[in-house]
Amino acid sequence: MRRITVAVICLAVVLAAAPAFAGKVGFVDLQKVLDLTKMGKEISKQIAARTDELKIEVKKKELEVITLRDQLQKSEAALSEAAKKAKYEELQTKMGEYYQLQQKAGYDLESAKLELFKKVIAQVKDISSKLAVANGYDLVLLKVEDVMTEGSVVLYGASSVDLTDQIIRQMNQ
Repeated sequence: MRRITVAVICLAVVLAAAPAFAGKVGFVDLQKVLDLTKMGKEISKQIAARTDELKIEVKKKELEVITLRDQLQKSEAALSEAAKKAKYEELQTKMGEYYQLQQKAGYDLESAKLELFKKVIAQVKDISSKLAVANGYDLVLLKVEDVMTEGSVVLYGASSVDLTDQIIRQMNQ
């Protein structure tokens, strides 16, 4: 929700300033940079590898829970009430650990993505600053598609002000 609010505020500021702003504006498509640069492809590989590691870790914990549950169901009739209670408590503990691990894995993955994306954005920012100065741009926007709203701060950009290909070329050198 916070991202949507920030995107809307940014869009409102840009739209409000547009009539008074007569400078040269450009934009960079972050997704295209991620898809077509060596750095972006490496980041995608790292994210995929980390995702696989976390999935395996979560799956192992899930199998522990399933195994314990199945054992309990098979031996339940032969267990005393105290033993059943202990096994159910153990199962509840394992299930809690499983859910915590799922949440932690999601958080860890998002944190890893954020750190990797920061590196790309820093390089894009550096290169676009140099391009802007060299080519007389007063403003360069970063086009980032928001999955939830299916929108971006850059709603339309003519190819003549799209700096993405130039940035990709420089990043791949």
